[in-house]
Amino acid sequence: MTRAMITRFRKIDRYRAFENWNDEGRPKVLARVNLVYGTNGSGKSTLANLLRACSIDAEEAKRAGIEFDVSVDDVATVVTETSQNFWPRVRVFNSEYVRENLKFDDANGPRSDSLLTLGKANVDAERELAEIDNRRAKLEPAAAAARAGAKGADKSLQQRMTEVAGFVVDDLRTSPVATYRGTNAYTRANVRALLAGDRTVFDGASTDIPADRKLATSDALPPFTRFQRLQMPDAESIQDVAVALLASDVTARPLARLTNDAARANWVQDGIALHEGEGTCSFCDSPITDERRAELAAHFDRSIVDLQARIDRQLQLLTQASTSSRAMAESIPRDAELYPDLAGALRSARTEVRDQVDRFEALIVKLSSALETKRANPFSSQVMELGSVVIPTSDAVLAVIDAHEQRRSEHVARASEAARRVELARVRAIVDEYDSNADRLREANEQVVRIEAELDQLSSRAITLRHVNADPIPQAAELTSSAARLLGRSDLAFAPSEDGKQYRIERGGSPATHLSEGERTAIALLHFLASIREGVVVGDAPIVVIDDPVSSMDDGILFGVSSFLWSSLVESTHASQVILFTHNFELFRQWVVQLESAGKYVSGGFTIHEIRMRHRSRGSGKPRRLPQLDPWTENQQQSRRLRSLYHYLFARVAQSVVAATPEISLAERMDVLALAPNAARKMVEAFLSFRFPQHIGNFHGGMKAAINKLDDPAIRTHVERYLHAYSHNEEGNISAIVDPTEATVVLRSLFLMMRANDAVHFSAMCAALGIDEAALFALADKAS
Repeated sequence: MTRAMITRFRKIDRYRAFENWNDEGRPKVLARVNLVYGTNGSGKSTLANLLRACSIDAEEAKRAGIEFDVSVDDVATVVTETSQNFWPRVRVFNSEYVRENLKFDDANGPRSDSLLTLGKANVDAERELAEIDNRRAKLEPAAAAARAGAKGADKSLQQRMTEVAGFVVDDLRTSPVATYRGTNAYTRANVRALLAGDRTVFDGASTDIPADRKLATSDALPPFTRFQRLQMPDAESIQDVAVALLASDVTARPLARLTNDAARANWVQDGIALHEGEGTCSFCDSPITDERRAELAAHFDRSIVDLQARIDRQLQLLTQASTSSRAMAESIPRDAELYPDLAGALRSARTEVRDQVDRFEALIVKLSSALETKRANPFSSQVMELGSVVIPTSDAVLAVIDAHEQRRSEHVARASEAARRVELARVRAIVDEYDSNADRLREANEQVVRIEAELDQLSSRAITLRHVNADPIPQAAELTSSAARLLGRSDLAFAPSEDGKQYRIERGGSPATHLSEGERTAIALLHFLASIREGVVVGDAPIVVIDDPVSSMDDGILFGVSSFLWSSLVESTHASQVILFTHNFELFRQWVVQLESAGKYVSGGFTIHEIRMRHRSRGSGKPRRLPQLDPWTENQQQSRRLRSLYHYLFARVAQSVVAATPEISLAERMDVLALAPNAARKMVEAFLSFRFPQHIGNFHGGMKAAINKLDDPAIRTHVERYLHAYSHNEEGNISAIVDPTEATVVLRSLFLMMRANDAVHFSAMCAALGIDEAALFALADKAS
């Protein structure tokens, strides 16, 4: 026999109001005893119906898509609507239970299914149930062991794939492929995809991991931009011009002593400029005659000067050509400046260009020497046979540099390809290990499926065996006394039918027909509690869910029902878990008092929650109403104050108004608006009943009396709009809609009305409940 508890309603995909729902991590973990308060329409009964549907395998629950966290003998697990081993232990009391289990309108009075087994068929059923329990006792440890084996194999597999993913990231985190840069991007899922996919992909795995890893994580080499081409557009004519200058003639009358003596000629030519206007030679102090001046001018006439100037320009061009060709040779890349595999081509290109430069330099030296001689002795004539000129070309070097640039542009692609080869090599290394672990995992899962299938069959058979006819006789007297205790009167009695298979319920010795709804609910509740008590339930300890047990009962018997439930479900620890849903605030209040007073003495602990409808947006869709489960306040002082319904409603509405800033969303405005027809009206009714006792039962009369205390026309308008929208009659017309943007203004106006009628009481309420009165009226005071 195992004990289980639902610890969390994690998610519900499709069940009535619970559409694409999750608990958002808001509630506390459920304990053994759990109290949930919710008004009508909050989703509590829907949740109870879902639990009941799952427990009886109803068609409507088959596609609910639920995931609940469950603890079975302190072992955490997750159940869905198809978890057949779990749901038979869940027993739900709600309106559906009353309708399905008790028949109240028969001629002979109400009838019910029996509670205890008797007779050969039922004894045989009990024996078979015992055999089922024995078989389950053997299978469940085997199932647990198989699940543990599957979990271990899966864990080993996951760890190994995670480890390999880490190796890949360690190898390639600096590669250009973003996926490899961290274990949050490259995970075991990537490794699994390769191992589970087409294995031919591993044909492209690296055969040299260090080399590929180096390429994958290397940076592209920088561009080479320092190469200087030959800067001489007319380089090919350089030789022709020089040869022409060497063969040029002049028209001057030469002096014999200067014609064959270039050094002296240069000296004399320089001296002419130095002796301009002088009558005596600065060198020999001899007089310079006009005749001598004429002879020198004839020797150095204009044709010589022009020739020398042309020779000077050509010598300058030759110097520039020499400088440019040397610069080109010196700017050729070194081996380390380009990609290593281009080194051979680079050396060949470098040798070719330097040979060309050397030949070009020799030509320039030869031409420069001849031109300098011609300049010194313009009257000489030289003929040079030099052959064709070889101009240094940069094509070979540029081709290698272009290849380097192409390699740079392809670096990311080449590095990415190398990274992929490394990844494939790392993953390929565990192919055999993966296959072995995958086989272990598959075998373990198959064993789990086989065992759980048998357990499901046993559970189904057990459910069938438990639904047998039984003899109610041993329970009749007990149900009679319990009904008297519950209802506070003894006019109803239980007796067995003639066939011993149903109950007769009598009033004053006659069949009790036309029972009130409260009496029916009370009888059904007694029947339910008797059906789950210790010694009746076969199998695992039940999880008991009670939904609105006093929904149709008189207030006078509420305390009796509450105490009966407390003794049956809380003081008795037979049920492994109790979940009580109620919309009755007085029942909720009584249980809050008892739970908080009992405190640590409640076996298995307790939780208190509130469920309510809130407007929520899903994606880009419009806000829609979804249930929200929240833990009850843990502030003991506040909890004690909220044990009054009026205090509770005042706090809830006031807190919503304080939180409703102008920036809130439409969904939040709709939540505020939802308070108006129910919570706000009940709060105002309670206030009016004390402030204007003469109007008790006349909501309109009380409101009119309160409105007369208002001086502000704007506040009066909003209160009257509320009255018109929600209160044309004593029930309130909740179909008449106030604009959501005005919801906060309307509710704040109601508080302004209450303060105008009794400021002392209002301030005391705010102080007691921790409501910031100034914040409550901040916008209203600012507007006024």
